[in-house]
Amino acid sequence: MQRRRFIQICSTAAAGCAAVDLSSLALPAWAADVPDVPQPPVLLTDAQGAPLKASSLSSSEAYVFSYPYASTPAFLIRLKAAAQPTKLTADGQSYDWPGGVGADKTIVAYTAICAHQLSYPEKDSSVISYDPSATQVSGKPGMIVCCAHQSVYDPSEGAKVMSGPAPHPLAAMVLKHDPSDDSLTATGVIGHPTFEHFFKLYRLQLIRQFGAAHFQATAPNKVAAVPLSQYSAYVAHC
Repeated sequence: MQRRRFIQICSTAAAGCAAVDLSSLALPAWAADVPDVPQPPVLLTDAQGAPLKASSLSSSEAYVFSYPYASTPAFLIRLKAAAQPTKLTADGQSYDWPGGVGADKTIVAYTAICAHQLSYPEKDSSVISYDPSATQVSGKPGMIVCCAHQSVYDPSEGAKVMSGPAPHPLAAMVLKHDPSDDSLTATGVIGHPTFEHFFKLYRLQLIRQFGAAHFQATAPNKVAAVPLSQYSAYVAHC
C-alpha cells in the first residue's frame, strides 16, 4: 500500500511540473545579485502558540513552518552535531552560510521546496523530508532527500547538493536564537530563492488553499513549527 501511494505521489508531482516549463519562468531581478534577503522577523511557536524552545526540538525529524510567505513551507532541523559556517554557490554567485544556531549550534532551517522541480510538503503527503538515518538514496545519515527525483541535500553544510538533479542548494532561512528565553526567530533568506517559480507553478493550487488575495502574503509575525509527520498525512522515504 505504501509503495503504491509513493508511486502515485511521484507521478502527480512529475505531471504537475511537466505542465510548466520552469526555464521560461523569470526570476525576480534581485535573485542573482542579492543572496541575503532580510525579511520581517517571524517568531517560531509550538502548535499551541507558545514560543518554541530551541532545546525542546527533537532531532528525529524536520519541523515545518511557513516562511517567508504564508504559503511557502520551510524545514526546521536539529542536527546531531554542530553545523559550521561554509561558503556556497548558486547560479554562479557565492554566498556565506552562517552555520547552525542554538546553544550547541545544531539548529538550521531551509526552504522545504526542492530546488529541482519544486516538490514540497503538502497536507496529504510529502515526497521531501529529513531523515537522521541513512537511506537507500542518501547513502549517509542526516540528509534532506526529495524522493520525486532523488535530489539529496546536506543540511549540515548549508543544504548543498550531494547527489541528484537539483541545480543548487536549498535556500537557507536565517535564524536568530535568543539565549535569554531559548526562542527562535526567522529573519531572512540566504541563497537561491525559488518562491516566484513556486507561485507560478502552483498558482491555482495555492489560490484554492490560501485565497487569491493571500497566497503570496508574507508570513505573520508568529508561525507554528510542527513535526513533518504531523504536517503531512503521508511522508515518503526512499
